[in-house]
Amino acid sequence: MRIGRILRVVALMVFGAAMLMGSVGCVAQSEYDKLNTLYRRGQEQIADLQARLEEANARVKALQEAGRTPDADLVAKLEKAIADRNRFQQLLAEAEDRLRKAGQVPVLLEPELDAALKELAASDPDLMTYDPLHGMVRFKSDLTFPLGSTEVSDKAAKSLGKLAEILKRPVAQKYQTEIVGHTDNVRIGKPETRAKHPSNWHLSVHRSIAVKDILEQDGVAPVRMQVAGYGEWRPIVANGGKGAEANRRVEIFLTPNTYNGPGNTPAAAEAPAAVPAAKPAAKPAAKPKAAEGPAETFK
Repeated sequence: MRIGRILRVVALMVFGAAMLMGSVGCVAQSEYDKLNTLYRRGQEQIADLQARLEEANARVKALQEAGRTPDADLVAKLEKAIADRNRFQQLLAEAEDRLRKAGQVPVLLEPELDAALKELAASDPDLMTYDPLHGMVRFKSDLTFPLGSTEVSDKAAKSLGKLAEILKRPVAQKYQTEIVGHTDNVRIGKPETRAKHPSNWHLSVHRSIAVKDILEQDGVAPVRMQVAGYGEWRPIVANGGKGAEANRRVEIFLTPNTYNGPGNTPAAAEAPAAVPAAKPAAKPAAKPKAAEGPAETFK
C-alpha cells in the first residue's frame, strides 16, 4: 500500500528535521537551507498522502453506498493512516516552529528586489500584499480567480506579468520562486467543479500551477519555480460558516536557490537560445558512413 510508504518517508523527514533543529540554537545559513529543504519535502509528502487518503476514503464510501462491505483490513489501514497523517501534521507544525527559531534572522531579499516588490504590491493593494520578512507576495484568490476556477483574471495576469519582469532581473537570479495555494474550508459543491478539482487540495495546487503558467509564459524559467498547495489546512484567520476571504489566497515566496543543475545560470534560465551561426558546407566524405539512428529523447 503506497500510503504506508509515504507515511514512512514523512516520518523520517519530519523526525529528522525535528531532531536536527532541536539540537541547535542558531545555525549557519547553509545548514538552515538544508533543514528548510527537508521540511518542505515533508510538506510535499503529506500533501501527496492527503490526496491518496481522500481517494481511498472515497472508494470505501462508494462501496458502503452500494451496499457492499469494505474489506475490514483496508478500513483499519485507512483509519491508521488518517491518524498517522494527523500526528505527522502536528509534528510538521512543530518542526516549522523550530525551523523559524533556528534561523538567526529572517531571509531578507536584496534591497533592490525588496523595493521592487513593495512598489508592485502598492500598485494594487486590493489584489496583493507584500511581506518583506518572508520575501512573499500574497494574491487574493477572490480577485485572482473566478469562484471555483483556475482561470487567472486579466487584472491578476497583468500584475503577475509585472512580477515576472522583477523575477527576471539579475538581482533576482539567486532566488527561486515557490508558489503555494490555499483555500478556505468550504467544500466544493458543484459537480462540474468537482470533476476538475475533486477537493480543496486539488484546487489549491491547480491554482498554483495556473499562476506558474502565467509566470512561465512571461519568461520566468521553469527551473526556478516550484508549486504546492495546502488546501484548507493553513488558515490565517478563523473560517466562518462560509469560509473566509483571507484564507483563499496564493502566496509567492522568494527563497535562496540551492539548485545547481542544468539550466540554473541566468543566461540559460532566462535568455533565449542563441541562433547558431551558419556553417560552411562540409566536404563530401571519401567513403559514405553508416547512417546513425535518431537521437534518443527524454521527457
